[in-house]
Amino acid sequence: MKLRAWTIGYWPQREWIERRGILVWLAEVSTSLGAGLYLASLYFDSLIGLLVGWLIIVVLKIPLHLAFFGKPLRFWRTVPPFTDRWKTSWFTRGIIFTMLFSGFGLLQLIFSFLLPGSVLDISFKVLAGIFAFLVGIYSGLIMNRVKAIPFWNSALLPVLLITSAVLYGFALLLILGLIGADINIQALKPIILTLLVINAFFLAIYVLGATYMGPAGQEAVNRLNHFPTAAIFWVGLVTLGIILPFAVSVAGYLVENISPALLILGVAGRMVGAFSLMYCWLKVGIYRPLLESVAP
Repeated sequence: MKLRAWTIGYWPQREWIERRGILVWLAEVSTSLGAGLYLASLYFDSLIGLLVGWLIIVVLKIPLHLAFFGKPLRFWRTVPPFTDRWKTSWFTRGIIFTMLFSGFGLLQLIFSFLLPGSVLDISFKVLAGIFAFLVGIYSGLIMNRVKAIPFWNSALLPVLLITSAVLYGFALLLILGLIGADINIQALKPIILTLLVINAFFLAIYVLGATYMGPAGQEAVNRLNHFPTAAIFWVGLVTLGIILPFAVSVAGYLVENISPALLILGVAGRMVGAFSLMYCWLKVGIYRPLLESVAP
């Protein structure tokens, strides 16, 4: 009897990274950028940062996900009271989180503009902040639930994605400060440096831990080191996304009047890292063979 390739071989998931799946990749990066910027802006109470973060979610993330669905006008079937899938599906929960964040975030922006410091302003900041956090972390929870892909099936994945999102958010906030927003750039520098170290630590632990997730996990790590994914991982994520911003952050921390162009270069590298991280993690997500005992 001839066995199909996916029963004894490592089969990559393609739905979320190839052809129309590229929309998922772009949507997930937008999720991290928007949610992270919103959370970072709450910390610095930056109205312009809150607005830009909210717009990234509403104008980029949501349309990209709806375009991937193919029949976006039917999305209402995925939310209560038209379904009870929210009890078991992180996908449905994610849609609910996004809708609630969009609504609470809009109200927060209105009250922050009209009634800054009021009870309504503070209340909606708290509500929108909670759902911004949930929007930023639920992608990791969805991927973590796919037990057939060992590389994703790690409790560290949601932590890695949300800490990365917050790092992206503070990096974008730095750009807003450089172009004139009322943001304390000097206070941002140590925060970004600390988050870079934390993020690099989680990334290293994740990749190292994946080698202990069985043969499929080891194969996923091996594919991180094979062309073309290796170029994106080592150049886009490690070099431009971590080493370059770290060097710029150390210089910015030690030198008060560092060149704005150098700071922008560091943020640009971090943005390349954002796209690279999600691309690599989606690309090397391979299914465990059905007959793993006879897999190569």
